[in-house]
Amino acid sequence: MSRNTVVAAALCAFAIRVASAEPLMVAQDGSGQFNGNDHQPIQAAIDQAAKQGGGEVIIAKGDYLIGTSLKIGAATNLTIRGQSGTVLRLPPLPHAQSVEAALAGATSLRVDRVEGFTMGMQLHFVAPGKVHPFTGKPAPYFLATVARVEPGRLEFKAPLEFPAPAGTRLYREKAPNIFRIQGSAANIVIERLTLNGGRRADDPKLSGHVIGCGVLAEGPYSYERGPIGPPVQRLVVRDCVIRCCYGRGVAMYSVTEGVVERCTIEETVDEAIDFDHFAVGCRAVGNTVTGCRVGVEMNDANNCLVRGNRFESCDAGINLWRWCRQPELNVRNQVLENQFLNTRGSAILIRPNSASNDISGNIVRGSGSVGIILEGSHQTLAENTVTGSAKEAIRVNGDDNIVRGNRCRDNNTAKPGQGEAIRVTGDRNRVNDNIVTPRPGTTSRKKS
Repeated sequence: MSRNTVVAAALCAFAIRVASAEPLMVAQDGSGQFNGNDHQPIQAAIDQAAKQGGGEVIIAKGDYLIGTSLKIGAATNLTIRGQSGTVLRLPPLPHAQSVEAALAGATSLRVDRVEGFTMGMQLHFVAPGKVHPFTGKPAPYFLATVARVEPGRLEFKAPLEFPAPAGTRLYREKAPNIFRIQGSAANIVIERLTLNGGRRADDPKLSGHVIGCGVLAEGPYSYERGPIGPPVQRLVVRDCVIRCCYGRGVAMYSVTEGVVERCTIEETVDEAIDFDHFAVGCRAVGNTVTGCRVGVEMNDANNCLVRGNRFESCDAGINLWRWCRQPELNVRNQVLENQFLNTRGSAILIRPNSASNDISGNIVRGSGSVGIILEGSHQTLAENTVTGSAKEAIRVNGDDNIVRGNRCRDNNTAKPGQGEAIRVTGDRNRVNDNIVTPRPGTTSRKKS
């Protein structure tokens, strides 16, 4: 028997042992191997499953307060599954607004509220801070640490490095996510859970970015060097309800073959689904997204698929754009057969410095701006239906793009009945067989 055969047999036997292991149960009534109503028993079950090489963690019905991110590091072949009525909930994000201006060097600040702030907590001020080494521009925030909390006032451990105008928002910097997945994690499934980000209806829309997310997965990377280690691989988030997040519903950085499918994502301040720096081959399929800032963002992502989703009442449906400077980013992504209803801005935005993306078979209704904006080069925009946009149905600005077989109806421009429903600038664009139906009182025409 060859060495390769022996190794393959051993791996197969190991996989069978993992698959046949009894699920680890987390419960609130004492019936599980791990019991409690917060993050601690869930984390203990995850750690035990990871130690034994994988398996299933079942979280029984109940409302669990996640005060610290549930961490998954080097685990493989792990499924975390809820039951009907299983809710994982973040605590409300401590936040405040300054009621006075503070100069650089200030050691305290009057604020409108102090609920949730504690000594030693690091704060995120939404005001210009240090020059970012990658952009050469001031970062849109700076940090400070709480030394003391008094009614209506926060005192700081060290003087503020930067000024904070009156009305500046500030919040807890290192607030948890529900799940945080890092390192060499692979073949992780999160399913049938309700993930509540803790944002209350009267809270301001504070952009959490990488805090306050339902699921945050990060493989190792840097802006300058790209991936600097093995990515997180084959993370699947399916059949979940994700709502009220300050950050993203699901964010994947330097993840390969990640999947978000059949989820309902509602009222996230940031993106519902984010395929970010150096995500490759990720898929968002069959999800329903309502009331989020962006439905799906692809930033420096390649070979990703967004198909068969429904986006309603979001600021934007799809936003594909570039941040890093490596060649071959934002290429070969597909946006296919989605519905975009009543976006406040454009439904689909494909930004400059992208190429060879396919945007086909989508339905856009009631966009508050241009229905679809396509920039970049060698893109395909085909067989989409755009109805009732506040501005042009389609705007193209780039070279060597294909704009074919799109149907545009009842879209406004500067004045009803005037201007172009499809506006194209750039060189060598092929615009063929698009059907434009202006508002009543003008004549339908085919644009070739």
